[in-house]
Amino acid sequence: MTKLRWWPCKDIDFSWSDVGFALRNCVFATKTQADKKGLLDPVHQSLVCISVRAGFDLYLAARGWGQGDECLFVGVNVPDMFRIAESRGVRAVGADIDPLTTEVDLLQLRERISQNTRCIVIPHLFGYRYCIDAVIELANSHGIDVVEDCAQAFAGTKWSGNDGATLSLFSFGPMKTSTALQGGIAIVRDSYLFESMCRLHAANPTQPTWRYFARVLRFSFMKIATHRLIYGMFVNTLRRFGVDHEALIHASTKSTTGTNFERWLRMKPCAALVCVVQNQVVNSDDDIQLRKIKGAQLTNAIGDRVPLVLRDRHLDAYWMVPVLVDDREGFKEALRCDGFDAMSGRLTAIEEVTCVGAKTLQNAVMLPFSPRMSDGELRRLSAVVTDYFEARDEIESVHVSNT
Repeated sequence: MTKLRWWPCKDIDFSWSDVGFALRNCVFATKTQADKKGLLDPVHQSLVCISVRAGFDLYLAARGWGQGDECLFVGVNVPDMFRIAESRGVRAVGADIDPLTTEVDLLQLRERISQNTRCIVIPHLFGYRYCIDAVIELANSHGIDVVEDCAQAFAGTKWSGNDGATLSLFSFGPMKTSTALQGGIAIVRDSYLFESMCRLHAANPTQPTWRYFARVLRFSFMKIATHRLIYGMFVNTLRRFGVDHEALIHASTKSTTGTNFERWLRMKPCAALVCVVQNQVVNSDDDIQLRKIKGAQLTNAIGDRVPLVLRDRHLDAYWMVPVLVDDREGFKEALRCDGFDAMSGRLTAIEEVTCVGAKTLQNAVMLPFSPRMSDGELRRLSAVVTDYFEARDEIESVHVSNT
């Protein structure tokens, strides 16, 4: 039986008061209002960029690296990060992680460092702050930078990255916690590097305010569409006509726009976007606390047989709840039959034969999760997930006993 009401895999963490604030600032915001270099970190200098990708591109440009240099990416990341490095002539090299704990394979990381390695990019995944002290110590011993990718780890004003990292990048893209529907913050702990990045950033053209205004309107309609009944009708209609709704949603919620990628990457945000990013940082703590409570309820209720990524870890913000599964499509369909729209993620590993754990993690399925879910819905979701794996294990045990 087709469910009429569906939970989307990820809702848009942007309230209607946030929508109003953004639209007002598209009309009234000025550069002076938007200029706050100490945002999120009062000690170190920070720069608001149009995205994390743009901040990373600025960093590479400021360092002046090119042909023959290498950037070591730990685990998984969005493909654009590898693309940006390679567009600067920097070779992207991979190092593995454990797919369940996301812990770095330090032995392999040490082996992958060469005389050409210039930086290590290490992500905090799914809302978990991984302790990177050992990575920083290793990098310091080789005189290379550590770039901390905190795109999935924003958890309010109490944490702004690791003091040992050269650069910490936070995302406020459409699907992120406390989203501004676009934008990122680069926290720079090297004053010379910060000045170089600022000079390059200042020379970039400014994003037209009308583009951000249009973006706010577009995602406002998408926010309406994530209402369970509307979303269920929308998805069921697409599926009836053979349309891959998952691919459509992924395409429509990407941070990049339809314009030329490099041109978009090398823009600075309009004053309205900077004001909205500031507002989201300042007013995020209460919402994130609710997300932590609800996320813990869900993960604690999921049975032990389920290969839940980051189980028993203390997550500071439940951005996504990933599960490792062999039959991704079968698992997603089982959840969709009960009105839970599980989806594959966007993260990928570099094509290195040694990155086995990272390649396993890139195939994880993301459970639908929202702080709006009632306790009853969280229990229902956990039961569906647990039952799927228990049934699978029973089938496998029967198959083994018959052979």
